[in-house]
Amino acid sequence: MAHIDILGAPYGYDDSRNADFGQLADRVRAMRTQGRLSPEVLYRIRKHFRIKSIYHSNAIEGNVLAVGETRQVVELGLTITGRPLKDQAEARNLSDALDFLEELASTSEQPITQHDLRQLHAFVLAGLSDEAGAYRSVPVMIGGSDYSPPGPEAVPGEMTDFGRWLARASTPGDEEFASLSGLTAAATAHTWFVTIHPFIDGNGRVARLLMNLLLMRHGFPIAIISKEDRLRYYDALELSQASDLTPLMVLLAECIEESLEEYEVAAQEQREQAEWAESLAEKFTQPERVRAQNEFEVWKNAMELLKSYMHQTVDLFTQAADLGNAYLKDFGNLEFEKYAALRHGESAKRTWFLRVDFRRADTTARYLFFFGHASHQLRGRCDVTLHVAREEPAGSFHYERLEYLQAANLPDVVEVGYEMTKERFVVRLRNGRSRVSRVEDFIRRFFEDVVARHFGT
Repeated sequence: MAHIDILGAPYGYDDSRNADFGQLADRVRAMRTQGRLSPEVLYRIRKHFRIKSIYHSNAIEGNVLAVGETRQVVELGLTITGRPLKDQAEARNLSDALDFLEELASTSEQPITQHDLRQLHAFVLAGLSDEAGAYRSVPVMIGGSDYSPPGPEAVPGEMTDFGRWLARASTPGDEEFASLSGLTAAATAHTWFVTIHPFIDGNGRVARLLMNLLLMRHGFPIAIISKEDRLRYYDALELSQASDLTPLMVLLAECIEESLEEYEVAAQEQREQAEWAESLAEKFTQPERVRAQNEFEVWKNAMELLKSYMHQTVDLFTQAADLGNAYLKDFGNLEFEKYAALRHGESAKRTWFLRVDFRRADTTARYLFFFGHASHQLRGRCDVTLHVAREEPAGSFHYERLEYLQAANLPDVVEVGYEMTKERFVVRLRNGRSRVSRVEDFIRRFFEDVVARHFGT
């Protein structure tokens, strides 16, 4: 086992895990060159990583928000009653810092500077500290650690030395793309930064942002150090401050591998979706495909009309302040291939259409409208219908169809279809009956049911 020094840095690591690190780098290169993801899939997985990263990075520092609460604060802009306002501000701040980080990651030819680090810190502590973005002017101690950071008078000089190394490490050449150098750079940057501890507060969050920024610039997926790995993470940092980065690099490699697996699953799903769409297309003769596409356009326009009325109703609901607030999340319409699969009785993944979130004081309700096969009650009149589900339990982001729930406070509408031969909407109620209805009438009824049954006093 040999010790390897990192060029230009006071750190090194042993080569006992080099084979594992090399295999990980090979997988990353293969993912980057062979498993390219579509913009839609990349957007979805980045949203997932964003919430996961914010939750765990803040939780390591003692933030009490749960994952679902973090998502509500960041994505919906909600204020959660009963949770510390400081913790909610930390979630929003870290989301803003990640926006800035993505800007920095996209310009890999520009070195990361001390100014960039101070800006990251300013985002992290915006509104929470008068020292946001400023190097400390007082001594600090690290809780639970025997290590004492340098005095405030030494911080500018220490950061200058670190900045010289960072300028080189943050602008990798083509030969360093998805290579072991990315892992060593990320571990070195994190350790060196927290060793200096240039800020009074927020050093850990900025260090993890910087670590992931270097990973991204080197072609790696981000490493999310989980709340559950906090003690192992602290122990690895203690050892790294004595110049040995091996334990931290092993932990980062495991975190990167976990992220990489999620990318690989998304790439596999994308390939399966493309193969499925191709095989589905082969089932149509040209005249059948033209007829199906024409029907699809009629059906799609009907769904867009439904969505438009839903938007209008949400706006009217929100304007009536005594009723509380409602929010609409639009997931887009079905593509033709998914519509055709459902029409032929096959399955299709990710068919969410829209979600309506209701909030009044401490009471919330979240309803999801998603596409699926028509129930036996509507079959023969409609091929593809909208099913209504509710989040159960609240805050879990787990949805159950209304028809499967036994609660007394459910709205009556459980399924919505469009009868194309007669150009009209038809709805199925919880009692199993179906009836023709104007779109504005059943949407109004849905909202009235939710208000009366879920929020009624």
